[in-house]
Amino acid sequence: MIATLLAIGAAAVLLSAIGVLAPGTVYRRLHYLAPAATIGVAAVAVAIVIAEGFGQMGIKALLTGAVLFVMNPILTHATARGARTHERGRWDR
Repeated sequence: MIATLLAIGAAAVLLSAIGVLAPGTVYRRLHYLAPAATIGVAAVAVAIVIAEGFGQMGIKALLTGAVLFVMNPILTHATARGARTHERGRWDR
């Protein structure tokens, strides 16, 4: 079970990396970051909890996974806004 979860996490990250390298605009490539930060992080966090239980390592894995899960949309939005500002200037002008 643990090996399967780690394989799912690694596959999500690998496919996301391949998608980011695909040609297209920065906005299209940003969509490929979501699986790595959601599926990949969740699978690894659950694998750690299964292996270590709800001890100190398991709780830290869950907290780290939760922070990454929440921060992914914020970081993606900030990156898209920075790219738009770089292309067209500040949005409020």
